[in-house]
Amino acid sequence: MSNFKKPLEQQSNFRFCSSISDDVWHPSDESSAYEWWYFDAVGDDGRDALTIIFLDNFIFSPRYNKFCAKKPTNSEQRTTNKFPAIAFTYYRDGKILYRAINEFSGKDFSARTDFPACQIGESRFDFEATPYGVRYLVNIEAILRGNRRLSASLEWLVIERDFLPPTPETQPSHFWNLAAPRADVTGKISVFAKNGDRQNQIQFRGTGYHDHNQDARWLPSTVSQWQWGRAHFAEATAVFYRYCEKNCTESLTKLFLIRENDFTVFSPSYAENAKRRNVFGVKYPKQLDFLTEKDVLFSVKQARVIDASFFYLRFLSEMELNLGDGEKHKTVGITEHLAPRSLGWRPLDWLVNMRIGRNGRGAFLP
Repeated sequence: MSNFKKPLEQQSNFRFCSSISDDVWHPSDESSAYEWWYFDAVGDDGRDALTIIFLDNFIFSPRYNKFCAKKPTNSEQRTTNKFPAIAFTYYRDGKILYRAINEFSGKDFSARTDFPACQIGESRFDFEATPYGVRYLVNIEAILRGNRRLSASLEWLVIERDFLPPTPETQPSHFWNLAAPRADVTGKISVFAKNGDRQNQIQFRGTGYHDHNQDARWLPSTVSQWQWGRAHFAEATAVFYRYCEKNCTESLTKLFLIRENDFTVFSPSYAENAKRRNVFGVKYPKQLDFLTEKDVLFSVKQARVIDASFFYLRFLSEMELNLGDGEKHKTVGITEHLAPRSLGWRPLDWLVNMRIGRNGRGAFLP
């Protein structure tokens, strides 16, 4: 039986909401400010999964982190020193099939402040209302390793949304928007050789998720570690996070449960078990358990590392939800672990750079 710890009270430096209307760009005068829009989905057969991230400032970019580390003056405005990026990864059977991390210059970024929409290079997402529901249209044009090209056209047809409006910011904080906890995802991914010949085409169908993060503070100077994940069961959607800033000794823990369009926020007791280190030295728990005051038990077994670096891990995880009805509901979902301390280590820049495509060329390493 897990040894559960009691939850912490809400930290004022972490805010959250669930709001489509706030899923817009929030430009800041702070040179360290970053913002990203995240989309993921797991295929109906459980074999395939994908993640897509639009970043106005690429938090893993050596150029962005070097710029932030030198503490730029007020005259160095964020609008002229921006490091946007697109990250697209497609997994099959727990292994990376295609990955493109393409970084751009600031002039290649645009986003709306009144409506959810963003474009970076030739990739973009747009939100729209249709007769059959509201959706995000995500179109990706990315360069893969070896200068192959990936083109994707995908739809996130939103099922769950708008559960909690944003709260005003009273002090610098991280802001997380669970814009669309659940969506039906369909679309097509095509891969082309350097000479333009089509090498592969995938028709995707699955269940997905979309959120949005923003902060005006430099990540390595504020966050110690952050774990989060989501699972789509037939009966419910479960989303969790564990967030710890450098001035805190324990992580803030929350569990969100969406069931029959009811949005419940828990501050659960939690337990971490079977600590491991990946090949890059990032320490993580293999098992996470969350127990609420209503005897809802949510268990996460981070069964397989599907992506890794010196500062983050992504897992294909086995999830189990017990709603107190005597039944155990099981599924597979995506979880992530962020440990940003090494983002400030300049000797790692050369290796990080080899996984980033720039100037119209793909990355050197997969």
